[in-house]
Amino acid sequence: MHLFARSKPLLGTLILTTAPLPLFAAEEVKYELPDAINSFITDSHADISLRNQFKNLNTSDYGDRSVQTAWGQGISLDFSSGYLADFIGVDASYYQVLKLAASDNFWGRSILHNEDGKAKGFNKFGQLFAKIKLEGEDSYFKLYSGWQKIHKWGALTNSSRAIPSTYQGWRMDSGYGPLMLRGAWVTRYSDRGSPDQIRFETADRKKQIDHIATGEVIYQDKGYSALYFFGESHKYLQRHGVELGWQPESLAENKVKIVGMFYYNHGLSDWTAMNPDYRPFNNDAFHPAFYAEWQQNNWKHKLGAAYTKANSTDHLGYFERHMTKNSRGRFNSMADAWGNDYVGNNEKMVGWTTEYLITPEVKLGLQSAFGWGMKYQGQQIRRGETILFSKWQPSEIKNLSLQLSGGPSWNYQSNKNRPLLTEDGKPKRAVNHSVEFQVDYAFNLF
Repeated sequence: MHLFARSKPLLGTLILTTAPLPLFAAEEVKYELPDAINSFITDSHADISLRNQFKNLNTSDYGDRSVQTAWGQGISLDFSSGYLADFIGVDASYYQVLKLAASDNFWGRSILHNEDGKAKGFNKFGQLFAKIKLEGEDSYFKLYSGWQKIHKWGALTNSSRAIPSTYQGWRMDSGYGPLMLRGAWVTRYSDRGSPDQIRFETADRKKQIDHIATGEVIYQDKGYSALYFFGESHKYLQRHGVELGWQPESLAENKVKIVGMFYYNHGLSDWTAMNPDYRPFNNDAFHPAFYAEWQQNNWKHKLGAAYTKANSTDHLGYFERHMTKNSRGRFNSMADAWGNDYVGNNEKMVGWTTEYLITPEVKLGLQSAFGWGMKYQGQQIRRGETILFSKWQPSEIKNLSLQLSGGPSWNYQSNKNRPLLTEDGKPKRAVNHSVEFQVDYAFNLF
């Protein structure tokens, strides 16, 4: 009893001193990252894109008939960060292409890697670049530096097969109200069908080109748009382009759009020094074009025409769309068709595309083009194509689409852009046909 009595003050003290502990333990300990860091993490996201692509081309464009087939599975893992302090971030993309099948007579088809005539799969980090931004109420400035996709940016663009092509360098994007100013400076290129990171080259591959520089000014307001771009591959080729667009408000229900364009090429010192066998035109080339597109109920139509002037010394000249070997040039004319490029000297062309939405999920279309006006040794050259295409996008599966296309085209056989002639001096006809199947699926990781 005495022991118990003596223990009361000690027991009370323990109860009083330990009583707050459960209260503190029950409280949730919270620690929040600063907003500058938090947005970098919370605004980050990663996506996976899958593209299964099959291409078959049966052609005699270069004399002997060639059957080129490639089938590959492309995988793209894309990461895009938020902006640290609402100012700087980083993006990255990893690409892989798996070989599924390829013909023995393999020419690349821009899907699989052509390694000494053998088709192979490959992988690479296609994009890795830093980005910064500054934004105001009606203005912005963005800068990107590193390996990146550049699509319809000044005189440059990229293209995709199983994976996209990318460039190394920087690009800038800025805007104020209806005006935009954009530019790029690039030094290397990685193609859609290769793991290699390569330099730009002249068409004869005898000289490397240090860089390509380009810029553009865009104005967009109330259904009107105007674009001027300039591009130059160092000491090789200079390009100017103008594109004017009109979308009349009175025909907004039919989504009418009319675009006119004019492209001009001028050869520089390394261009004019090349052997004419590799030079598409002597000094200057011009390409005016236009197209109009509209919709009506389930129908969509596009109609266009173009003309090319590209004189060459002793062979059939053409307008060069790309700024160098190992690059892709911006070119929105319908002369860049599915089967042929209708950009020969004195060539006139018309093209049209009609699509019909059979159901909200299924689209069927027909694309045709015809070119005429080229002459070689006094002989007329004509060519054309008709391509049937379809697309299915099931509503039950988001971001899934299946496309099937194919059809015949007619061209002329050539060697180093000189038409091959029959015994009576007429250009030999090349009858080609192609088939393409593509499945795309994409989903978000986080």
